[in-house]
Amino acid sequence: MDKSKMMMIIIIALLVLLLGTVVGVGVYLINISDSNGSWDEPQQIATDRVLTPGDMRFVSLDQMVANLTLGPGGRSDNIVVTVEVGLNASETVDEDELEEFYTIFYNRIAIARSVAFDVFLSRTYDEVRTNEGRDETAEILKYALQEAFGSNLIVGVFFSEWNAVRGQVR
Repeated sequence: MDKSKMMMIIIIALLVLLLGTVVGVGVYLINISDSNGSWDEPQQIATDRVLTPGDMRFVSLDQMVANLTLGPGGRSDNIVVTVEVGLNASETVDEDELEEFYTIFYNRIAIARSVAFDVFLSRTYDEVRTNEGRDETAEILKYALQEAFGSNLIVGVFFSEWNAVRGQVR
């Protein structure tokens, strides 16, 4: 009788474990479905291939002198910068699509410069004075330009000149 009780306990434990596994997998699959949209829509998998400068076409926003956010003590800091915007010109992009976007971007360069000024104005001297701050600013500007122009063809922002200048206390 002890053997049958022990076997019954083992069977019940295995059934509970199996039920818990089924419920856990079900919850996991529901969460995946909710976070990625419906099951009917195929999800596009991004192939984050690193683009080299040879895979890009560059548009210069020319040299800009922009104010930064007022620093501690009311310092009026600014930045002297030359912005280069990299467009995806790799073999994965249709040549006509790239040429059309390049023309639109170049003809609306004033909008791109305005977006850049807005980004610089939102940054402080302490945020931009380091290499990490410069890289972070480039990323912020890249996303702001992508949003302003509604295109992911903008794949990079580079600075061929970068000089953060500490201002006078007002």
